[in-house]
Amino acid sequence: MSLLSPDTLSLYIAPDRIQAVKATGLGRRAVEVRQREATVQAADNWQGLTRVVNELVTQTKAQQLHVVLSDKLARYACFPWSAALRNADEDMSMAMLNFDDVYGANTSADWHFALSEGRPGQSRISIAIPKTLFAVLQSNFEQKRPKVKSIQTAFSAVLQTHRKKLGSTGWMINLEDGRLTLASWANDSWKWIYSVHAKLNSPEELLARIRQEIQLSSTSLKAEKPVSIFLHAPAFEHLPFGSLMGVEFVPLRTRDNAAGAKYAFALLGVRP
Repeated sequence: MSLLSPDTLSLYIAPDRIQAVKATGLGRRAVEVRQREATVQAADNWQGLTRVVNELVTQTKAQQLHVVLSDKLARYACFPWSAALRNADEDMSMAMLNFDDVYGANTSADWHFALSEGRPGQSRISIAIPKTLFAVLQSNFEQKRPKVKSIQTAFSAVLQTHRKKLGSTGWMINLEDGRLTLASWANDSWKWIYSVHAKLNSPEELLARIRQEIQLSSTSLKAEKPVSIFLHAPAFEHLPFGSLMGVEFVPLRTRDNAAGAKYAFALLGVRP
């Protein structure tokens, strides 16, 4: 361990499992990978989560902890720009009202919200995770070390890891086991985002689903000006993938390593 580059433990938390990747050195080289089955739910006040995380933290010594939550544990919405909103508090209040419109009156009271960055005039993304889950993460899992340094969702983590590859206009798709998150932006302003249950077992099924989403969005496909779709699908990245006229697929790939660690590497930018 170096004082200049402390060892980090990155956790990927899904409703049925937790994966831990320990990285060390200036190059953030992955040196240890562990995965545990877990029941991550609010019904037991997140005790299943806390128990497994405490075991992983005890077994994998590190100085910093970074958390990535599966998109199954998050809710997303597009947050349009409004000149009438004067400060961050008003932005957050509007995000909560929008959430209530979708999920029912006063449901936002049980969720913790954050907004993506954006310049005046640009739409942003609002992200919500259960408020009780956020409280557990903030409390450092019953005050055990290491301290939680960052909390992200799967989509936002992939976006941050690969942000230099993204242009001013395009789509991004993040595929987890049983969850598909899609978003579109134009001129650096978000147009829409949603996350749905989707059990896709092959690249062909994913391609068919993408074709369906393009039709539903009324996106015009032109061969001379293709739509860029940035695709993060670790389960299929080494398999042949088809093509669509008017679409340029840009794979957001991970490096080869242990199969159990692949998803965490992709999310967190950890290099094996």
